[in-house]
Amino acid sequence: MKRGFAGFAMLVSCALLARADLDLNGSWEFRFEEGRSYRESANPAFEATDAIPVPGCFDMLPKWLCKRGSGLYRRTFHLDAAVENAWLVVDGMGLTGRFEIDGKDLGVHPYPYAKLEIPTGPLAAGEHTVFAVIDNRFDWDYQKLARPYYDFYCYGGFYHGVSLELDNRKLFVRTRDFATGSVEVEAVNFKARDFEATLVFDGKNAVKATFRNGRASVRVPDFRLWSPDSPNLHTVTLKQSNNLNNPNNRTILSARFGIRTIEAKNKRLYLNGKPIYLKGANRHEAHPTLGAATSESLMALDIQNLKALGGNFFRGCHYQQAQRFLDLCDEQGVLVWEESLGWGNGLRTRGDASGTKVNEFEDAGFVEAQVRETREMVRASFNHPSVVFFAFMNEFHSHRPECRPLVERLVKAIRDEDSGRLVTWANNRRNADDVCSDLVDVISINTYPGWIDTTFTGSRAELAENVRRGPTGIDTIVARHRAKGRTQPIIVSEMGTCGIYGQHDPAGAQWTEEFQAEYVGDVLDAVFANPEICGIAIWHFADARSYHRAGENIRVKPLAQNLAGLYDGYRRPKAVVKVVEEKFRNQRQADGAAK
Repeated sequence: MKRGFAGFAMLVSCALLARADLDLNGSWEFRFEEGRSYRESANPAFEATDAIPVPGCFDMLPKWLCKRGSGLYRRTFHLDAAVENAWLVVDGMGLTGRFEIDGKDLGVHPYPYAKLEIPTGPLAAGEHTVFAVIDNRFDWDYQKLARPYYDFYCYGGFYHGVSLELDNRKLFVRTRDFATGSVEVEAVNFKARDFEATLVFDGKNAVKATFRNGRASVRVPDFRLWSPDSPNLHTVTLKQSNNLNNPNNRTILSARFGIRTIEAKNKRLYLNGKPIYLKGANRHEAHPTLGAATSESLMALDIQNLKALGGNFFRGCHYQQAQRFLDLCDEQGVLVWEESLGWGNGLRTRGDASGTKVNEFEDAGFVEAQVRETREMVRASFNHPSVVFFAFMNEFHSHRPECRPLVERLVKAIRDEDSGRLVTWANNRRNADDVCSDLVDVISINTYPGWIDTTFTGSRAELAENVRRGPTGIDTIVARHRAKGRTQPIIVSEMGTCGIYGQHDPAGAQWTEEFQAEYVGDVLDAVFANPEICGIAIWHFADARSYHRAGENIRVKPLAQNLAGLYDGYRRPKAVVKVVEEKFRNQRQADGAAK
């Protein structure tokens, strides 16, 4: 099996400079119908009770706090001229959405957190009305991807905005040789597949390009590589063509991209041909009052805090990431793991909210939804240089033989897009007994010795030993994978423990900031001392809402939150932050000395 992928493409935004997309954010008419599904709340002529901002999570507002049901949205927009087609673009919503424009049904979209591009068909000049029902209920009958047992809160609303796109053509840029700046530009959603064009890089360097079957190979003049230390970005503009109805050499579209490669070989990770060590944390798109509709300022704050720790890596858990967050990671030089929605899937005894028992791996609807959302995730984030991993189904039951056909399809869906990312998933099989590790490029380990995996913490020395060499310790699990002949690079995708902000005990009682600082310090010492490991994402970056009054293991979720954050939900630092900063800094110095 091929372990390394050298090609890579990135596109921060694919704004068509010759068009004017419509921003549909702002105030919408709204009505909430508690307990009702989108099927029961389908009247676009509903009587509005409120005005609500978009983006925003309706179930984080006081009037509907943590309630489940359907939110009905409506607003109008104006087109100066008729269009043959348009696309309603939604950057994340939850959990199930049904959409109409002028009474025309645009379908039901059961893909939480995903970027949706929904074709509208022809639209005339003048006034139009868009209607949406956003259903945040758990219902196995139509919502296969968001499950009531997931250990994070699934919010209702529009997470990061709505717009109307008037042209869905895109440019994808794949790095083919980072040493020479050779790239392949793909014209996506163009009617013509073979044409001549001028590509202008960085607004000044024009290059003639011949597109065949929608692709052209060129060298970027005066290119600079993208990396965490030097996050250089380029632009490319498609200016003219002999058969694209562009007689006046007008700009057709423009994209921003970065030149970089990521490879997995020799048990290490290589960025642009050089070894790189990942140091970072898992991050939920969450805030105590905003829910999943986080602001750009909060995103920037998280990135700055990560870099102040000496980190270079976020694992985006456990769903697709907001496009604006990935833009900021591109600009600030943060590596990202992005995964499609899933958590602990495949346990036969788990059921839906009514108690019906289901096996997701044997359900055709679940399987097809997983494949589609994973493929669309790759396409939505195809060109962000920050994204180096595509993954899926956090901690699914990978020891069950019936999971393998689905995993084969998910891996194929990612690789068929030729995006150049590495493929992995977060594996919590402590005995390394999964049946899918041969399919991926990187082994990623989730383990919690001395915390979730046992009720025994013991003395400081006993805890440190358990973290490193206990039955579910990091050295033990790494050795089990190597004993099975698995030669891929290994990273730790989750290790950590909870600490309640402001709770202190000099003796280090569990749930205090002191215990968390001790535990995470032990984790980092163990990880950095193991030469088989090339990265870690601490669990996790900031406290986030989880089970609310119901859910598996709710007794270990005080205040309905996962409290393992280095920062609390409001981004106030806990004592563990100074420990992480010191350990990350010392590891960087040791890594530099080793080179």
